[in-house]
Amino acid sequence: MSSRRRNGKPASCEPCRKDKVRCDHRLPVCSRCQKKRRTASCFYHPAPLARNPKTPSLKNTSSNAERLKSPVFSTSRQGDSYSGIAYAPINRSSSTAEPELTDAFCFPATISSLSTSYLGPTSFVAALEEDRELVSSPSDLQPQDGARTLFLAGLPSDWVKKTAEILSCLKDFPTIDQLVREYYKLSPAAVILPLVLHALPSIQKVIDETQLHKSPPDKVVLVLRNTKQVFHVPPTITGKQFHELLTGSSLRLEVLGVFYAIAGRASVFGLAHDKFPRHNGKTPRERFARKMLAVSDAVLQICKVITPVNDLTIWMLYEILLLSKVANGDSSSEKWRRLGDLSTHLFELGLHRDPQQPSALPVFLVESRRRIFAAAYHLDKSIATFLGRPPRISFRHSDCRLPLDINDNALEGDQLELELALQSLDSEGWNTQGVIQRSSFLRQRFLVSTFREEILEVSLQAQNQETANKLRDICFRCHRTWDSLPEQLRYSTDYRDDSIPTPVRLMLIVLYLAYLYNDFLIQRLLVQQDPEAQSSLLEVSSTILSTVLAFCALREDMVDLRPDFVWTSLLYGFPSAGVLVKALQNQARTGRPIPYRGSRSVLIRHLSVFVSHLESMSGPDVVNYELFQRASKVFSNIIDEVLEPRVSVTLPEPDLGTLMGCEVGMIVGTDDLDFLDFLDFGGSIDQFIF
Repeated sequence: MSSRRRNGKPASCEPCRKDKVRCDHRLPVCSRCQKKRRTASCFYHPAPLARNPKTPSLKNTSSNAERLKSPVFSTSRQGDSYSGIAYAPINRSSSTAEPELTDAFCFPATISSLSTSYLGPTSFVAALEEDRELVSSPSDLQPQDGARTLFLAGLPSDWVKKTAEILSCLKDFPTIDQLVREYYKLSPAAVILPLVLHALPSIQKVIDETQLHKSPPDKVVLVLRNTKQVFHVPPTITGKQFHELLTGSSLRLEVLGVFYAIAGRASVFGLAHDKFPRHNGKTPRERFARKMLAVSDAVLQICKVITPVNDLTIWMLYEILLLSKVANGDSSSEKWRRLGDLSTHLFELGLHRDPQQPSALPVFLVESRRRIFAAAYHLDKSIATFLGRPPRISFRHSDCRLPLDINDNALEGDQLELELALQSLDSEGWNTQGVIQRSSFLRQRFLVSTFREEILEVSLQAQNQETANKLRDICFRCHRTWDSLPEQLRYSTDYRDDSIPTPVRLMLIVLYLAYLYNDFLIQRLLVQQDPEAQSSLLEVSSTILSTVLAFCALREDMVDLRPDFVWTSLLYGFPSAGVLVKALQNQARTGRPIPYRGSRSVLIRHLSVFVSHLESMSGPDVVNYELFQRASKVFSNIIDEVLEPRVSVTLPEPDLGTLMGCEVGMIVGTDDLDFLDFLDFGGSIDQFIF
């Protein structure tokens, strides 16, 4: 358009001006001209760069517009730096066209009432909680057939393809089945109830009958349709029947995600020997574990969008978190983010609150929720301690009861079997038969972790006399709680019950170390205010070190679980050995005695054995190979200095480039004491199997 106005009249568009016809096209008007009432002389394109030149124009209101063959109009403004800007007249009487979206950004429409999940006593609908039509839980929502049809029609094609890929991984189901079964047979602390094992033969039957691993389109649609449905568990169903809700013709993606994650983690520990020949080395197992992590992650992402959070979602989140620790390391940001997802979904489903109406859920599901919450609570405190970050799950805002100390089989049977099991419990929920069960360890871990939460809270405060008194009170209550535990669960260095299976003995040691580490952290903080606490710190450090050595002594009996031995030595042995060896080095350099009541020669002997374990574990296939090598050299040279104080020992300059590649991301100085300070990780992490 050559000018804004021609002979005092509004300028016409270029095609109408060339044809010498009256221009009736209604052009866009800017807000400024609207305010100044100059709409007749205004020309404004709302988004000149947003239109595609090939996009058909909207229908014109003028009859002469039919003569325009071009879908767009072109104009050039003289004197402007931009020219040839394409625009199209807008028909304001028609509805605005929505932008086209690709499949990757299309989300299925949900036609159902709002899934509110758990709402607490201060929520916005607390006063209306009796109105079930307004306040509904996911289990109350049953989508209509029409809604499911619309959902399947609107599901992105990429998601359907991804689901087909998830099902194709079932070609490895014999390996997955074997890994899961061996894991439950080996681990004394598996969190998810063993009743999920009943789902394995049912899934195998579906694979054999329908060739599910070949991802037939109708079966892909069926699995998606099942997963879309709200997972409702009738209160009358038994544990043995539970698998019928999620397998067979009701097969859901969540249960596959759970099995994928467990199998991936179990493969790292050398289980299923015949599926992973030894001559192939560690690489096939690592590849399998990462494959299982990727496919279980894909399941999780789909389920987060298409179905409300349920118990299977929580199980999957927990197992994927543990698998990601194996694949990516304990200091990875991914593990921290996954812990956030787990805690968020726990609160969303209300697992931090004990059910107000227990009869609305089957007993096995109530106990399952208590177990998963206890395990997640312990894991949260371990990770928070290890990373030095605030915990995400607060005991102050939770009232979930401890899981009952009953056998797993009692939760699978009918009401009569459960009542018989309940008769063997004392008033605190412990079994009176002296039997060690999976639930026993979960209860014990939870109790120890409650004191860890208090220690973490005090550690963030300014250390003074008031915090010192708080720490002493925590220490007293922690010891009192430990002494009140059933005798069979209280491990000590003189534990001599050879009838206990090795996995159970290892679990008892790990729990004892977690208890001792609470005392270690308390004494570390007290030393800042009370130098006399140094004696107690050395005492508990010596006990931790001797317990770690007892744990390592069982390594030959449990070859498959060497990753657990490595991490137990790393997370408990390093801090305690570091405190002890620094005290001995200071004594050798200053000549002042250390406030340690035990035998100095025994202490040096234990440190020497610990160094030997570090050297044996510092193989090239270990994640912290460089760290273990460096630490063993530091400990060895300090012990030499202690034994031969007149000999000056100088460490070589460390290779910082190599040490930067360590999984814990360490930057180590040249001084022995600085290095030992860095080895004090300040916490313990949940074990892979134990």
